[in-house]
Amino acid sequence: MTALGIDIGSTSIKGAVLAGDSRHGTIAGLVEKVAFPGPVAGLPPGHFEVEPSLVLDAAREVLGNLLRRAPTVSRLYLCGQMGGAVVCSSGGLPLCRYHSWRDQRTTQDNGAFGSLLQVVEKSLAGILPELGNELKAGSTSLLLHALALDGRLPAGGVPATLADFVAGALCGVAPRIHPTLAIGLMDLVRGGWHQGMIQQLELDRLDWQPPADLSTPIGVTTCAGRRLEVFAAVGDQQCALHGAGLEPGELSLNASTGAQVSQLSPTFRPVPYQTRHFLGGQFLQTITHIPAGRALHGLVDLLTELSRAQGLPMGDPWGTLTRLAALAATDAGGLRASIAFFPSPVGDTGSLTGITLENLTAGNLLVAAVNNLAENLATCAHRLTVSGPWSRIRLSGGLSRDLPMLKDQIQQRLTGVPLQESMVAEETLAGLARIAAA
Repeated sequence: MTALGIDIGSTSIKGAVLAGDSRHGTIAGLVEKVAFPGPVAGLPPGHFEVEPSLVLDAAREVLGNLLRRAPTVSRLYLCGQMGGAVVCSSGGLPLCRYHSWRDQRTTQDNGAFGSLLQVVEKSLAGILPELGNELKAGSTSLLLHALALDGRLPAGGVPATLADFVAGALCGVAPRIHPTLAIGLMDLVRGGWHQGMIQQLELDRLDWQPPADLSTPIGVTTCAGRRLEVFAAVGDQQCALHGAGLEPGELSLNASTGAQVSQLSPTFRPVPYQTRHFLGGQFLQTITHIPAGRALHGLVDLLTELSRAQGLPMGDPWGTLTRLAALAATDAGGLRASIAFFPSPVGDTGSLTGITLENLTAGNLLVAAVNNLAENLATCAHRLTVSGPWSRIRLSGGLSRDLPMLKDQIQQRLTGVPLQESMVAEETLAGLARIAAA
């Protein structure tokens, strides 16, 4: 195979030389990685914007490093973070900053009408099932609508997610959104862009390019003297599940920064949770934003706050915490935690109960949090049962590898179904390798 893959993530931009076949994607050699640029400083509270040019520079740096290792490659595949919005010119140049999926401006209370998110939820209530029930604070559609209300939506501009922008800018062409990245934008009943949503959110002044596919490249780029065909970016969630080997009939449990439960469906039908396009014409029925790594690292921050305030050496707090948890009782000595520290499918606020002097230890705290994560995954998994039984549970994500106890806790709650843990360390890049080999 002669291809490269780049993942435009939220904390880093990473890439690799792709290998393997359409069933078992692998990467050759080390992963090249560059830190994701920080947000623009001095913005109002809740705003999270990034200069697109810095992201493009970082992607070019990764691409250049990969080409030094594999100078004969001819194709580039990308995946990227979902949600967020940037508007581009027909030549791929950014016409505004990238508004990240982490941006929370649409949740701010505006008085009697509530937040913009609440207002739009009401106005789109009748068509949300057709949009896959996809509407969150950082959704592409909602952030574009916020720009329109502020009079800052460039007329005639091309809407894009961040990875779409990178692909288009590398080639000097208008970005095109692949259906896997077009969450909450497409009409899952009739196909194509959802014209009703576009009209209601005042997005009809934008130039909506035809949705991209992977049969042909969107353009060509030249880097380090090498000519590369560039293919449309795909969603990082779908790409990771593809890399982990998700098959029809299986239940996917993925736990990393956030957690999700998912299963594939050959056709679209309205369900009381999210539905997204998957690869190969399939659909992904999913429940996302389940508290996981982000919440656990909040606990780490709490446990290390005094040391940080005193300027003391930090050592390896996560490694120490997981070691202490491995020595603790599986029931955390009766300590119970809820890690819903932010709005999620399992609640909006967390808690810690059953506290005694004897069980209030760092190890027990992590065990209680992991037990709650397993319970939340099982609870959300049972919401998917209307779509049929599972042949197997496929567990993936970095947390399942960091915390072996998570697998045990899941198996106690979802009995009678075989569980297979993904051994793929770089699931998004492995997914790109499978796509490139198809």
